[in-house]
Amino acid sequence: MPPKASGAVAALIASTALLFSGCATKPPASAPATPANTAAQNETATSDADTAPAVASADAVEVEVEVEDDFDSEDGEDDLELAGASTANWPDPETDLWSQIRNGFELDGYGKRYRVRRWTQQFATHQRHLQASLDRARPFLWHIVRRIDERGLPTELALLPIVESGYDPSARSYMGASGLWQFMPGTADHMGLARDWWYDGRNDVIASTDAALSYLDDLHRRYGGDWLLALAAYNAGPGRVDAALARAQQSDPDATYWDLELPLETTEYVPKLLALRRIMFAPERFGFDWPLLDNTPRTRAVALPSQTEIAVAAGMLDMSEEDLRRLNPALQRWASAPGKGTRLLVPAGKADAFEKALASASPRTLVQRNTHSYTVRRGDVLGVIAAKYHMSVAALRQANGLRSDRIRIGQKLTIPRTGAPGQPTPVAEPAETYIVQNGDSLWEIAQRYNVNVAAMRGSNPGVSTSLRPGQKLTIPGSATPPEPSTHIVRAGDSLWEIADANDVTIADLRRWNRLEPNTRLQPGQSIAIDGPAPLPDFYEVETGDSLWSIAARFSMQVTTLRSLNDMSSGSTIRPGQRLRLQPVSSS
Repeated sequence: MPPKASGAVAALIASTALLFSGCATKPPASAPATPANTAAQNETATSDADTAPAVASADAVEVEVEVEDDFDSEDGEDDLELAGASTANWPDPETDLWSQIRNGFELDGYGKRYRVRRWTQQFATHQRHLQASLDRARPFLWHIVRRIDERGLPTELALLPIVESGYDPSARSYMGASGLWQFMPGTADHMGLARDWWYDGRNDVIASTDAALSYLDDLHRRYGGDWLLALAAYNAGPGRVDAALARAQQSDPDATYWDLELPLETTEYVPKLLALRRIMFAPERFGFDWPLLDNTPRTRAVALPSQTEIAVAAGMLDMSEEDLRRLNPALQRWASAPGKGTRLLVPAGKADAFEKALASASPRTLVQRNTHSYTVRRGDVLGVIAAKYHMSVAALRQANGLRSDRIRIGQKLTIPRTGAPGQPTPVAEPAETYIVQNGDSLWEIAQRYNVNVAAMRGSNPGVSTSLRPGQKLTIPGSATPPEPSTHIVRAGDSLWEIADANDVTIADLRRWNRLEPNTRLQPGQSIAIDGPAPLPDFYEVETGDSLWSIAARFSMQVTTLRSLNDMSSGSTIRPGQRLRLQPVSSS
């Protein structure tokens, strides 16, 4: 029977908006914290280059799907009725992941519900949305299905991230929900997902999946084995579902999920998942043509032995930093957190070689930026540590994402290294030529010759991380580096743009030019590239300066600064005063 024009048409318009928003409206302030916050999602990242489309056509396909009147009918349709004899033609679930997912379905019998059929029509009509989600799922889906299977949970849960985030592990909502499973900060903390300056477990595919499945399992037990109530509570919060259930049971003790008065987003949330289940069970009926998906992992988690720079790991894996970050959006900074234990998700075919490379690498080669780690001891305070390493407290806080000066015993702090003046100039050695062999990567060649990847790129302009056998590379010698080049700041320039254009890091630019973190560039200013700027003979004191801050800016000891200016330990400075930074020439 065709839908009523007054209700069904309006519902279709509303559901189209919900389909592409990814989530629902902001819940009231009194609502409990839930992982599944339903705010509009950010645009999702493109799928990996090696993943084939999940659907034959990316264009919207009009599919005839019968929709009943504008009310929920009784449950009735079962899987055999839906798929007919096609189940006999399914590929072996041992080799096809889609078949394994179908074999684990448990939420049967809701196909005749109006909202389920309406969402089936929406997904079938707008196939591009579902295709993009399934493409993004491919690097992660095997891990999620395996964890669901190990817990004995229904495999419909593997489709839930399509509803939550479009299978984008970096997705964030305006309400603060994040990751595949859209955990809110409070729920993430409750479920034990770590979050700090370096790492956000909500964006870790493996960790967040374990937390989401644990939470769903808890909710399933809370509602006496009713998965629909558990799913509604995952989205709206158990407090809201409890209240709605109590109200409904006042008039009907046997009230179910379908009888509850819940927010619009939650009333659509469960039918969305059930509609995806219908399509997955009988894709050809709804105009989909899924190719086989090998039931093997496309990615593998590798434990890092110590803090590792993402760019260094990408070089070891012979892949772009962007692709590696796409697999690991939980890493919030340029490297993993100090210490060991961070897991990096990498392409499965490269995992063994990566583990061997990590085992043979020293911690200094894994972090090529000018930093090292300091472990807080009893009695330490941030100011003393900052002074010990000749840096400001503000710079130390920024390097470690600290909002205050409070630190704890055993905490690891990242210390940006300062230059070491007075070191002898190395003797020049001639550059060598290397012929690329099959299987070589830029990182391996750099390690073999004890140089870093940046130096290799500098000696071989235009070289990419993907090398070809027979290619000739120049191995830089250990000669004294050339005189530093400079960049004259133009209006609108930023340190990031200058660093990116010259293949150096922002930290290097700040160190070479003795720039504080909040220093603003001025048009006409000269910025040293590839080496420290010459130390000026004098510095004119500005308002707010102290001897300590001036010494830190120019990588000097306070005692040296006092000695150069014949100052005692109690001497003060004033704005406009000129301080000598270089010893008086004897000539």
